[in-house]
Amino acid sequence: MSLHNFSPLKYGIAAAVCLLFISGCEKGADAAQGAAGMPQMPPLPVNTFTAHKRDIPINLEYPARIKSVQQVQVVARVPGTLEKKFFKDGSLVKEGTLLYQIDPAKYQAAYDVAKAQVSVADAAFKQAERNWERSEKLYEKNAVSQREYDQALSAYETAKAQVEAANAALSNAKVDLDYTKIKATASGNIGQNLQDLGSYVGTSAANSVLTTITQTNPVYAEFSLPDIELLKKRYTLARGDWKSITNAKLPVKIFTPAGESYEKLGTFDFLDNLVDPQTATIKARATFNNKDGVLIPGLFVRVSLEGLIQKGVFAIPQKALLQDPMGTYVLIAKDKKASKVYVSVENTIANSEIIIQSGLNEGDEVILDNLTKLKDGAAVTPIPKKAE
Repeated sequence: MSLHNFSPLKYGIAAAVCLLFISGCEKGADAAQGAAGMPQMPPLPVNTFTAHKRDIPINLEYPARIKSVQQVQVVARVPGTLEKKFFKDGSLVKEGTLLYQIDPAKYQAAYDVAKAQVSVADAAFKQAERNWERSEKLYEKNAVSQREYDQALSAYETAKAQVEAANAALSNAKVDLDYTKIKATASGNIGQNLQDLGSYVGTSAANSVLTTITQTNPVYAEFSLPDIELLKKRYTLARGDWKSITNAKLPVKIFTPAGESYEKLGTFDFLDNLVDPQTATIKARATFNNKDGVLIPGLFVRVSLEGLIQKGVFAIPQKALLQDPMGTYVLIAKDKKASKVYVSVENTIANSEIIIQSGLNEGDEVILDNLTKLKDGAAVTPIPKKAE
């Protein structure tokens, strides 16, 4: 072609046509490649967890409250003036510790009188006993009449009864005198003094109570079990059975309000046989050794009931769970593709595993990583996780 026949316009049109032709060829090749079923992205390697049914130890947590095994009132058992106090409010006292002194003067005097009356009765008894012994000998020799004999015997028996009565009166006076020394009837933390020194106490219910003692070792942790029949159906006991659950002595752990666990385990030892109609729950109780006094009566805590087993269930790592508007699901590797499966979950257990109530089948390969990169149907290369 000569330069005289060259046209820039014709040359540009020809170049554009060639570019369109090449682009069309490339798109056609891509379409042909897609139609042939070849993936555009290589399969994504993923770690998987093989689901197998197994028996799993379960810990159930409930809110609880610490309660004293017993709380006793310290009362004045005899009326009198409160003279002395021997304890510090809020301190720890032992059973038998002297707490108060009531003016003992009139009770000491009554005791002394009763003691003297015992001496008088003893003297009269000894005289009657001697008379009776003499009368008995003379009666055998017919030296005294039947009447004299009977009188001597009656005097002896009367004197003997008077000795017993005098001794009883002395014991009663001793009890009243001892009651002037008011002692702790239990070990524990003693409360606030309720009566001022110098007050006349023991004449009515209002002024008889002097303080209270709260036993702090051991202590109870009281809580409520919801839907006990469901628990019986879902869980078995590691030892014993539900009919004798209090004999099974299941271990119980306490978590303080700060989230710390109490070092000593308690023992589950009481399950009520009545359902509370207001809460539809059953009262339960565990007993804890509290020698160090950490567990204060009235404290709200959480208890973990151990020793339960859930048989034949799936448990998978919690990190495998995903959420969407339809619910909770996992991705499983099936036929080298990610498949979405919706599941129903229960409680979390140790090692950050969670129990699956429904949705999984035996042998399902649950995908554990690259979850944000995967969609339902995405190609994957599963790498089974070795059992730990």
